[in-house]
Amino acid sequence: MNKYKHSGAFGDLIYSLPIVKHFGGGEFYLHLNQIDWIGQYYYGSPPNPVHRGRLTQQDFNFMKSFMEAQEYITKFDIMNNSVEITHNLDKFRGPFVGHPGNYIDIYTKSFNITDPIKKVMLRNNPWLTVPNPKVIDGRPVVVNRTARWLPQTLAPQWKLWKDAGIEEQAIFVGLPNEYNQFKQVVGWDIPYQPTTSMLELAEIIAGSELYIGNQSVGLALAIGLNKTISCERRQDLPVERNECYFSERPHIRYF
Repeated sequence: MNKYKHSGAFGDLIYSLPIVKHFGGGEFYLHLNQIDWIGQYYYGSPPNPVHRGRLTQQDFNFMKSFMEAQEYITKFDIMNNSVEITHNLDKFRGPFVGHPGNYIDIYTKSFNITDPIKKVMLRNNPWLTVPNPKVIDGRPVVVNRTARWLPQTLAPQWKLWKDAGIEEQAIFVGLPNEYNQFKQVVGWDIPYQPTTSMLELAEIIAGSELYIGNQSVGLALAIGLNKTISCERRQDLPVERNECYFSERPHIRYF
């Protein structure tokens, strides 16, 4: 039985799941409260403030039903000293530093997957399962905009969408402070849809016709579900250096 472990964060973990699926799945263990140590050990600095102090028991609870819904995950539990891990997914962290590409390519490099056809399949095929996609109040556009990597000036695409009436079809998912900042900065007055679990968040994203957002757990879910996506990319790097850049996905646009 394969036994995998990961220390997070949410998005990093979701992007590791194609590797788990590739190796035939198995038991998955979350190594709690490692993020601050990881930042110092691998990157020589504390993690982004958004990630400090994570992943916690509360984060594990948030993920549990989603992870158990993945057909290749036979068990989702907390890492302890009695578990003999066969695949340490944190191996991606060394190659991650300065890597010019998306997360899945980093994982394939970390686990010595060199077959070019297999690498293309891993980064382009959907890898997530959501049993019950949902559309909330007839609004098929799902928006999330986190505090990380935001551009200094608002992209004109937001106004173009507003003029085209996209605002009237949209809902916002994420944290309350993200929603308040979104309304203030972007100026869209759209409903906020709270979610109590990652599975609930994934169900709403799975039901969408368009997902709009920047790098976040929501974006990772949308990519794993092969949704139509408009990604507000990092402006401090060339587009191809964005960790969420999938050049061969025809349904992802970057602005």
